[in-house]
Amino acid sequence: IGPARVPWQVSMDHVDPPSSSDGSPAAAPDDGAPWRRILTPRTPSQRRGPFARWPRAADAVLAVAVFVASTIAVAANSLPDGVAFTLNAVGDLPAAAYVLLAVSSAALVWRRQSPIAVVVVTFASAVVWSFLEYAEGQDLALLIAMYSVGRYCLDHRYSLATVVVAVGIVGAGSASDADSAVDVAAAMALTWLAWYVGRRLLNRGSYLALLQDRARQLEREQEARAREAVAAERTRIARELHDIVAHRVSMMTVQAGAARTIARQDVDTAVEAMSDIEHAGRQALGELRHLLGVLRTDAPDPEDLLPQPGLAQLHHLTDQLEHTGASVCVVVDPRSGDLPAAIDLSGYRIAQESLTNVVKHAGPNPTVDVSVTVDGSRLLIDITNTTSVDLSTTLPRSGYGLTGMAERAALLGGSLTAGPTGEGRWRVSAEIPLEAAAT
Repeated sequence: IGPARVPWQVSMDHVDPPSSSDGSPAAAPDDGAPWRRILTPRTPSQRRGPFARWPRAADAVLAVAVFVASTIAVAANSLPDGVAFTLNAVGDLPAAAYVLLAVSSAALVWRRQSPIAVVVVTFASAVVWSFLEYAEGQDLALLIAMYSVGRYCLDHRYSLATVVVAVGIVGAGSASDADSAVDVAAAMALTWLAWYVGRRLLNRGSYLALLQDRARQLEREQEARAREAVAAERTRIARELHDIVAHRVSMMTVQAGAARTIARQDVDTAVEAMSDIEHAGRQALGELRHLLGVLRTDAPDPEDLLPQPGLAQLHHLTDQLEHTGASVCVVVDPRSGDLPAAIDLSGYRIAQESLTNVVKHAGPNPTVDVSVTVDGSRLLIDITNTTSVDLSTTLPRSGYGLTGMAERAALLGGSLTAGPTGEGRWRVSAEIPLEAAAT
């Protein structure tokens, strides 16, 4: 699937395990984590015919068909010139001819497991056939056996030695009876061609299997990197939310303790109420630290200890972007200043990552339009920029920024889409509900 023809979508569905070269599901690590679903049509190489789906039954049918075809060919060649072929001619063949044809045809049932042994049996039948001086027409089983050696003999040395010996035997046998050297060359070339066709199919199958293994390995590596990116982003988000909520709860606790200290009117009721507030605040703070603290597996960076930014600081980002040569137009709804802290921070981070991607991927002197609006119960963030990158043939490199932005929006019950909009423009659009955060 060409990535230039598919909009960049960040999804979190399950990945179906790929199929191995023989059609069975390939082994994949079952970590229980949902990821993404890649829906692709089955390629021609993945469509399995009867010879691949029921090999033994197909080979048995092939053996019967070869026996019937060879019998009819021998019966037709046995007739004198000018005599029309009828089914009675088949019944006139010697019993030994039926036996030799049956042996060489039945050997084809094992052409996948023991291709060289099948060639030996068919050549032995052919030698006996020539010794008995029966009519021609029994060579079909020999050609299929030579094809099977090229297709199913994995050891190239044995396969090559078999075709050399077979071509030599065919040449010697044809030279003893042929009227001209042309017949000898044609028989040897036909024997080699049957082997060569099988060999080419084997090499092609091996190459496709190698590509499938490599694709599965790259897919596993990509999933591992995606899991690491999501885990790191969740850790960062949890740390930021912990700092915000812990600050709020800490202030509540301090204020409740101060109110209890200075309360003078209706002392008993005030003290009891403030004591309950203080106790509840301290308990909530302890539970919050216990639940979110398990995600803080590393020491925080110095930047993480600073006050968390919000959409009110969006102009700092746009000012920095203008210093790189970009032309920026910013429209911020005044109502965005009263957003809940979690939404305010997530909106800022989404805008920050989007503007960072502009610097990385848009090329020189882009035009950027930033819109932050509060539409009823939703916060809408829309960032569109021009780019000098040809989005019809390529997309910006796949990093973890889009995954992080989508994770932030999803944790707050929102959604995020990113992709080209045509005419050399790239758009990031996020929608975050306000009611869920308030609840």
